[in-house]
Amino acid sequence: MSSSATTLLVPSLKNILFATDFSPCSQAVLPFLHDLALRYRSTVHLVHVIPPEARTAVPMDRLPELDVDQSDAESALRALQASAFLNDIANTATVERGEVWEVLGSIVEEKKIDLIVLGTHGRRGLRKLVLGSVAEQVFRLARCPVLTIGPHTTNLDMARTNVAPILFATDFSSGSQHALPYAVSLARANRSGLILLHAVPPSVAVLPSSMEAVAANLECGAELLAHALADARRKMERLISAESVSTETQEELKPEIVIECGDASALILNTAERRRAGLIVMGAHRASEHSVAAHLPWATVSYVVCEAHCPVLTVRS
Repeated sequence: MSSSATTLLVPSLKNILFATDFSPCSQAVLPFLHDLALRYRSTVHLVHVIPPEARTAVPMDRLPELDVDQSDAESALRALQASAFLNDIANTATVERGEVWEVLGSIVEEKKIDLIVLGTHGRRGLRKLVLGSVAEQVFRLARCPVLTIGPHTTNLDMARTNVAPILFATDFSSGSQHALPYAVSLARANRSGLILLHAVPPSVAVLPSSMEAVAANLECGAELLAHALADARRKMERLISAESVSTETQEELKPEIVIECGDASALILNTAERRRAGLIVMGAHRASEHSVAAHLPWATVSYVVCEAHCPVLTVRS
């Protein structure tokens, strides 16, 4: 791979979009958002989306209830702007009615958003909350990285300390290569450890035709697994070689490589919980509409986002 393809660039986070439904899950984002915006001197764009009005065959006057939704949301955003989490950070506030991704996608382009931040499963708060059910749509469609706080998040240590490690999970796809600069930059900004993880999928064993073949089959399987593990380690070492991550950065972060055989989702979640990771960083690539196998990375990303005990940053290729 050419050096131009792997040169590590420091990501810019000048503009962060915080999509909020004012639920507890959205509120849980605030400490992390505050810390992130301060470290990168970002402008935070607060956005709340109200569902579109129901279509009727006969034109109707605007219902007072719809105006209440708008005014309630605007009041909630003003309170958020005045809170301790944002009063020292440049910010804007927008309330719009429409389909969530249509609104967010338009703002991403208009404001040149570098990162979307949102919480999932927002089912309480103001009426007609919409965000929790479409979080997956956002990180599938957004061209910029998406930071998600899932419903099981309990570890927000990166917003409070400088020691929680960052877990970078990679399948060596192009999405993973795009995600690595974010993992390295955030680890340096937070003076955190960096764990680089790859899951080698379990081999599919073929049932031998006779008992005599069992031993040979097991030996072959063990050799194949050892080869796959060694190959994955070599790929990981190349990924963080001097070509993509400077020697000084490697010495500063002392990245730890974890290569294990097993289900990717389970390994990522177990490692993150065991090591009390402050953030999981994952690459994701857009799947082909006609390939079942190509959709599997999305299943992994979705499961990790839903079950992780720390925030998850997804970066699309």
